[in-house]
Amino acid sequence: MSTTFTEFIWTQWAPLPSVKSFARPLTGRTVLLTGGNVGLGLEASKHLATLGPARLIVTSRSASRAEDALAQITAAGKGKVGSVECWEVDLGVFDSVKALAERFASEGGGKLDLLILNAGVAGMQWKETPEGWEEMLQVNHLSTALLALRLLPFLLAADANPPTPRVVVLSSGVHHWVPDVKEVEAASMLRKLNDREYCEKEGLVQRRYPLTKLFNVFFTRELASRLPASTPLTINALNPGFCRSSLARNLRSWAFWLQTQLLARTTEAGSRTIVHAAVGADLDGKSGVYCEHCRTGPVAPLVASERGEEIQKKLWTDTIEELTLVDPEVPRIIKQYLSWA
Repeated sequence: MSTTFTEFIWTQWAPLPSVKSFARPLTGRTVLLTGGNVGLGLEASKHLATLGPARLIVTSRSASRAEDALAQITAAGKGKVGSVECWEVDLGVFDSVKALAERFASEGGGKLDLLILNAGVAGMQWKETPEGWEEMLQVNHLSTALLALRLLPFLLAADANPPTPRVVVLSSGVHHWVPDVKEVEAASMLRKLNDREYCEKEGLVQRRYPLTKLFNVFFTRELASRLPASTPLTINALNPGFCRSSLARNLRSWAFWLQTQLLARTTEAGSRTIVHAAVGADLDGKSGVYCEHCRTGPVAPLVASERGEEIQKKLWTDTIEELTLVDPEVPRIIKQYLSWA
């Protein structure tokens, strides 16, 4: 997000480049995009289909409800895409995330060229998942991190030919709204942020979405720093801008409606930023960066500060600790494929 409201308005209204201007073929590639049946994910999938991947896998919580989306994506591909598939996953359930990773291990063909972690939730009230985590904390951060780590071996096995293998993590410009994460001082930052009584007392529930988007940026940067030096794989965070998306279906007010009418991009326009982050030549070899408006952009001052580095390291430690409790594959993957430094 821009540093001033005036800049925010300007960037929202400024035209974005067409996909054709930066598109590169995905011939023979396997692409997996979470939340590809609605909103930004659907529009991005339609664009990606035109680039001719061998397999385009989109996820949805319900495969039956994604039939129309699959038809739209296939039609947009105009015969260029090899296959379009929908695999079910519920990011509010860790076992569902593990099942998706295990399915890819058996059916994915041994490598994954492009992973777009687009799925997320937003809300203004406390809601818990079956595992007892606050929903946005689990879906937007923990399960997103789990899926990235579980699919890492297949991403590292992808060919180095351009467009190079990539992970794109959907963040948001609202990560600029978080001035600090004082819970970093707790024994477990994530457990503290999952304490309903504490969060409601401190007024943190309404600010949870920006916090999880900040965590997306921190996790992306930390994971990127731990990739093997020799790998062509890159992982970057993306702000698609303020868009008319199904993500905001739980945010209802006249003020928000008016802001949406005046400033929000269409989902098609916002999806161009996803495709740019996925295939743009200007991002070859760049990892751990923050993208917006089809170019790299500045992270929030907190992220770039010493305090931000402290929070980032703590987030990584706590995240791996929590994910290890639900999936023994996580420590094995980290030990085998990533740097501990």
